[in-house]
Amino acid sequence: MLYQRIFTAIPLAAFVVWIIFFQPTSVLFYFLLFIVLISGYEWAKLSGVDNVLLRSAYALTVTASVWAVQQYAADYAIWLIYLSVLWWFSISVYLKIAVPKEAGSGLKLDKLFIAFIILPAAALAMRETHSLYIDVARQGPAWLFYALSVVWIADIGAYFSGKKFGKHKLAPFISPGKTTEGFIGAVLATSVYTLLASYYFELDNDRAVLLVLLSIIMTFISVSGDLYISFLKREAGLKDTGNILPGHGGMLDRIDSVLAAMPVFLVGFSRWIYPNIL
Repeated sequence: MLYQRIFTAIPLAAFVVWIIFFQPTSVLFYFLLFIVLISGYEWAKLSGVDNVLLRSAYALTVTASVWAVQQYAADYAIWLIYLSVLWWFSISVYLKIAVPKEAGSGLKLDKLFIAFIILPAAALAMRETHSLYIDVARQGPAWLFYALSVVWIADIGAYFSGKKFGKHKLAPFISPGKTTEGFIGAVLATSVYTLLASYYFELDNDRAVLLVLLSIIMTFISVSGDLYISFLKREAGLKDTGNILPGHGGMLDRIDSVLAAMPVFLVGFSRWIYPNIL
């Protein structure tokens, strides 16, 4: 299983890097729409939609909403991103004590609705980050890669520190494998990485400190993204959200943390690191 995960992850990561650094924002956006399409289909499954055609229709509707916001209401996209951030911080408190209901069939309209906030907000936040210009220089791709890599490094740091030192369960009813020690390891890993990134981006001391703080918040909220999708899977009685990525499961299994972290990054970046850049 580990080798299968690696063989899937390497070409996928290479493709993502190629899209970020060597393609314009328009190409990235259509790639994100494809990700939203697959994620929307899996989300419908988690929400109790059994009919394949209805799942497909739902996925197309969510994807079309992302495209429509960007095309016709781009000035208001930031408010959708703010709403997403508010929702993620709110659900983080709930997940600490949440106990998933027994798996059962039945349509869950509240879960179907929330995807119209979460999926578009993450896609639009990534698109907006990729298009950023700072001091006339196009730094968006580098900042987007940084934000994504914070999530990846947090995952790696949590895995190794949790495996070595993990004793205290973070959310035992949702994900017994996650520990407080793992989270601390993730924070340490992303903080060190962010200090190195601050040097690369030539940030002054004040901005570097704020970026470290932002990375800690992103680490926290990325764990909430992971836990929330795990919560949905438990209530749906599913081990994975799908099987499109061998060794990883579904698309939502792979991007759960990203969905939560990307809106938080853009809001923090545009308020703390480079205020009013949007």
